[in-house]
Amino acid sequence: MPLFMSEKDLVQGSAAVGLLSGDMKTLFVYGNEANMMVATRSPGYHSKPHKHIPEQLNYVVEGELWIFIVDKAYHLKKGDFLRIPGNLLHWAWNRGSVPCTMVQAHAPVLAPESRAGTFGLFDDDEKPQIRKSPPSETLDIDLSEIERRAMAAVGVAV
Repeated sequence: MPLFMSEKDLVQGSAAVGLLSGDMKTLFVYGNEANMMVATRSPGYHSKPHKHIPEQLNYVVEGELWIFIVDKAYHLKKGDFLRIPGNLLHWAWNRGSVPCTMVQAHAPVLAPESRAGTFGLFDDDEKPQIRKSPPSETLDIDLSEIERRAMAAVGVAV
């Protein structure tokens, strides 16, 4: 495995959490301590609430996306950053008409075996010692009231 990989040589993956609607395409690379994922969410994408041990850093490259953390709503647009602390319930909803592309980083590594197309960036003579977490835990709960209250708190009607 090389330390370098071109996007064109990666295998595209998909969402590793449950979805209510839409889809997500991913490119996922990892090292010993963290992973990076480029995730493109379709219009109408709506994930089920989930949580995972790693903290998650997000940067919106294109489009916009609502991210909910517990009972708060964040409307992210191109150029915005957001941190999701580890083990907090969160989910995302693309209410727009165009895809949203985001770069996400997780530390420790978010269960690379839980999705297709992951690639470890390790030198040929390096023995990987990956500090990875278990896969995300998805919960089946009704989000409608939580989303309504969270979005109302920032002045948006659902």
